[in-house]
Amino acid sequence: MKVALYARVSTEKQIENYSIPVQKERIYALCKSKGWTDVVEYIDGGYSGSNLNRPALIKLQEDIEQGLINAVVVYRLDRLSRSQRDTIYLIEDKFLPHNVEFISISETIDTSTPFGRAMIGIMSVFAQLERETITERLKSGRLKMVKDEGLWAGGAATTPYGYTRLERGQLVVNENERHHVRRIFEEYVSLKSYIKVQQKLEKEGFKPIPKHRILTLLKNRLYLGEVSFAGEWHKGSHEALITEDLFNAVQTVFEQSTRKNFGKIKNNVFRRKIICGECGETYLSYMNREKKSGNKYYYMICKNRKVAPEGGCKCTNRNLRRTTLEEEIFTRIMNLEAGDYQAPPQTKKPEDIQPQLEKLDNKISKLIDLYLESGLSKEHYETKLADYNKQKEELLSKSKESNYEQTAMEQMIQDGIPNLFECDLETQTSIIDLFIDHIIVHPTDLEIIWKK
Repeated sequence: MKVALYARVSTEKQIENYSIPVQKERIYALCKSKGWTDVVEYIDGGYSGSNLNRPALIKLQEDIEQGLINAVVVYRLDRLSRSQRDTIYLIEDKFLPHNVEFISISETIDTSTPFGRAMIGIMSVFAQLERETITERLKSGRLKMVKDEGLWAGGAATTPYGYTRLERGQLVVNENERHHVRRIFEEYVSLKSYIKVQQKLEKEGFKPIPKHRILTLLKNRLYLGEVSFAGEWHKGSHEALITEDLFNAVQTVFEQSTRKNFGKIKNNVFRRKIICGECGETYLSYMNREKKSGNKYYYMICKNRKVAPEGGCKCTNRNLRRTTLEEEIFTRIMNLEAGDYQAPPQTKKPEDIQPQLEKLDNKISKLIDLYLESGLSKEHYETKLADYNKQKEELLSKSKESNYEQTAMEQMIQDGIPNLFECDLETQTSIIDLFIDHIIVHPTDLEIIWKK
C-alpha cells in the first residue's frame, strides 16, 4: 500500500493547528494505526487552496496517473482544496478512476466507503463557503480602508515608487525619490517616449527603473494624491507628487501616440511567438485585400501551410485574423490578477536547509513513537513537539525571505496592467515580451505559455 501524504499551508506563518508539521504528525499517526509504512510526502508550503496550480499537487496527480499511489491522506479537506469544483474534480476525475482511496482525518472522510464518497460533496461546499466568506470580508475591509480613510490597499510586499509605506497602508513621501517621479512625468511630456525618459534620467544619475514600471507610474493617479479599489479612485490621505495639469498632459501624449499608431501593421507585437500546435512551425504575418471592397486585412498563417516543406505535406492548422488574436491575448493579459499567476518556487538552494529539515522530521517521528509506545508524558511531548515545529518554521521562513524575489510579471500585476488596446506599438511589444514566452495555436483554441 503506497500512501501519499499531502499537506498545505497558504503562508509560512500559519496558525498552530494548520502548520505542516502538525498535519504530518496526525497523518503519520493514522498511517501507523493502519499499518501503512510506505508513505510519500507531497508538501505545498505557501500556496493558496483556491486553485490547483501547486507544484506538489501537480506532481501527486502525475504519480497517480502512473499508478504509483494507492491512497491520498490529508489532515483536513480544505488542505486539498477550498474550491468545491476542484475538490470534486480531484476525487472523481483523478482519484477514483485510478482506484486511489482518499482519506481526510478531521472530517472522517474515507472514499473507500459509500458514505465517505457522499460526504465529499457536502464538505467541499462548506470549504468553498468559508473561503468566499473570508474573501468578502477582506474586500469589505479594504474598501473601507480606501474609501473612508484614504489609505493605500496595495500588497505589503511592494510600495509605490516615491513613497514609504507605514502601517495599515499609510503612505508618506520618500524625499529621495520625490524629484525623480516629477522628472519622469515632465520629461515624458517633452520626449514622448518612456524609453527615452529612462535613458536620459539614468545618464543624469537617477536610479534605474524597469521600463514597464515607468509606464505604470505615468498612468497611476496615486501620484495625484488618490487611492483606488476595484477600479474606482478616491481621495487619498497621502501627499500628491504632481499636479493634475501635468498628469493630464502626460495622458494627452499617450492618446496622441495611440492615434499615431492606429492602423499600422503590428507585426512586431507577436514576433516569433506564435507556434503551430500541429506541426511546430512558426506563424507568419501577411496582408490581404478584399476584392469587392478593397479593404486590407491582416492575418497570420502557419509557415508550413503557406509553403509546404520539401518532401512533406502542407499544414492544415487554421489561419488567425490579427485583430481576433490581439483581442484575445490583450484581454487575457489585462484580466490577470495576483492570484492567477503563480510564480515558480524561487528558493535558490533548497539543499541548504533540506538536511536540517530531515533531521527535525526524524526527531518528530521518534518523539511520536515515544509518546505512543513508551508512555512519554503529554506535557513533555507537547513541549518538545512545539520546539521542533518552531525550528522548522524558522528555517522555512528564513529560506523564503532570503531567496524569494518578486518577478517583473508579479510587479506589473501588483502595480496594474495598462489597457493594451490604448497603448502604442512600443508599449504593447514590451508588455507582450514581459508576459508571454510563446503562444500555441490549436485547431479550436490558443494556449499561452507564460514566462517564468
